Amino acid sequence: MKTQTIKFGIVLVFGVFILSSFAKSQPMTIGGGLILETGRPPFGLQVKGTYNTDFIIEKSRISVDLGFMFPQTVNTRTFNRAFLNIDANYDFYSIEGFNFYAIAGLNFTYYNSTLSKGFLPGLTAGAGVFYDLTDNMKAYSEIKNTFFGYGEAALTLGVLFKL
Repeated sequence: MKTQTIKFGIVLVFGVFILSSFAKSQPMTIGGGLILETGRPPFGLQVKGTYNTDFIIEKSRISVDLGFMFPQTVNTRTFNRAFLNIDANYDFYSIEGFNFYAIAGLNFTYYNSTLSKGFLPGLTAGAGVFYDLTDNMKAYSEIKNTFFGYGEAALTLGVLFKL
């Protein structure tokens, strides 16, 4: 177990070093927002970060977000859920401060209720839009669906700040 932890730490440090060399020239953003989903519980908060990958594919970026859903009790059954999304975004249309993009990626959901708990991987697909509020701040909205995993549709609204 200790050797796996040490190996993971070395790989993580090496990965951060490599990405930081590209990060100096690639814009990154961080922020968060609100989530409305079709699953239980339906409301939550999101923390989101993006990293432009124009050096690989023009008009593309990687997006990572963590979602924490507010616990909900229905008929004495309590529902809790958290998830991680790792998505690729591709800009397909821009006009007057609006930037529309496609989303595809991976979803990892941890759920816990009074009857069961578990971890489900899945795939995500959807679309989103950025709106430039200022040079360093943009609003975003996304709608996406998770397939093969927990299986919910989500609408998110939030704000990102340029680093």
